[in-house]
Amino acid sequence: MAGEVEPQAEGLRTLHLHNLRKQWQVLTLQIIATIAVIWMYLEVVSTYVVGYIDHTQVFQEMEGILGDEIPLGDWLTGRGRTGLSRFYVPIMLGVIFGGGMALLAFQTTKVQQQIKFGVTIGLIIMLIGRLILSWLPGMLFNFELRSPSDSELETLLWPLSFLFSFIVLFVYLMPVILGTKGIWGLSRRAIAWSIGFTMVFLAIHAILTFPLIKSQLGIYGDNLAPLEIQVGDPTIGIFGIALVTSEQMSLILIAILMLVFQEASFGVIKQLEYAYRLPESCKRDPEYVRQMDNTFNGILLHSVVFLSITIIATMFALGFHSVLLNMVEGVSGSQWAGQVSDSIELTLTYGLVISALLFLGFMAIMRYLIPWQRLGAWIRDAIERMRTPKQTVAEKKWDNSSGPL
Repeated sequence: MAGEVEPQAEGLRTLHLHNLRKQWQVLTLQIIATIAVIWMYLEVVSTYVVGYIDHTQVFQEMEGILGDEIPLGDWLTGRGRTGLSRFYVPIMLGVIFGGGMALLAFQTTKVQQQIKFGVTIGLIIMLIGRLILSWLPGMLFNFELRSPSDSELETLLWPLSFLFSFIVLFVYLMPVILGTKGIWGLSRRAIAWSIGFTMVFLAIHAILTFPLIKSQLGIYGDNLAPLEIQVGDPTIGIFGIALVTSEQMSLILIAILMLVFQEASFGVIKQLEYAYRLPESCKRDPEYVRQMDNTFNGILLHSVVFLSITIIATMFALGFHSVLLNMVEGVSGSQWAGQVSDSIELTLTYGLVISALLFLGFMAIMRYLIPWQRLGAWIRDAIERMRTPKQTVAEKKWDNSSGPL
């Protein structure tokens, strides 16, 4: 029996991490996740932040308190620009900073300690370097022990305002920085913090813009983008049918992009961890390499195709009542459909819940009429036949027909 066991074949490709990190599927998923987190951030910013509570307004308030301009240039902060252009350069800075943190995570412990020590010393020199150079020589040359004068203490104003300006900028860019670090540094915690920070912001914003709470905030409530209670007329749709408004489409994009970012980044981390734990013989086995390729291709298909279908399904769910009413109006020609569509129950926000429930009920009924599982199996088989060479399919059929010896 032992002589009949053949050793596992070895191929040119292996499942070692230094090879997998360069594989095109892994790089594609990481690029998709990076685009998703940046796009998600831009959607959140364009909907709730720009013109209301963006970083340029915070810097303007800082200048009013300090009585002087902040050290950061306008080209970096985006001041003087309008709309999303205020965030283009800061986002690039956040991606570079997050990528640097990811690169630092792959260095040895000694190198990390040396870099952290160098950054700490640099910050200390930047903060109190000018004060020490002007205060200590004055005491030594005059042979007197004294506290720093007002002019010497003013040397702390520029570095403190410079550091605080960067802190404000990085707080605004936290989802991009942590998202980039998590994607390219393979950190689940950073990805979770990026998603959590975005969701907490959306939750706090929704609470503060509630009409009863917003009215109590006074002038501060005017700086928050309002969430309208009454739903407007839909302007965005598909197949010539208007389904959702621009505000609803923005919320759908934020949710879907968050899912793409999460699925693509977590999928890469999960598969790389699985490959790392495999025995050395399995890492060189072509069968395991083929299985890993199929898994990455499945993650790519799910991240791009299925989540795109989710966007369309969500749009239909939110505007399903308008689809039904248009069908009724087209068939009967009566005014009943128009009166129902203008009713207060459907124009308020909970009308979206009614529409989504109608859509779910309709799909549940269609489940009994259309065999979705069988259709899905046929589609998967068709995709598998397109991937698999004809010779491999013929050999597989011959093996199944031969049966056990």
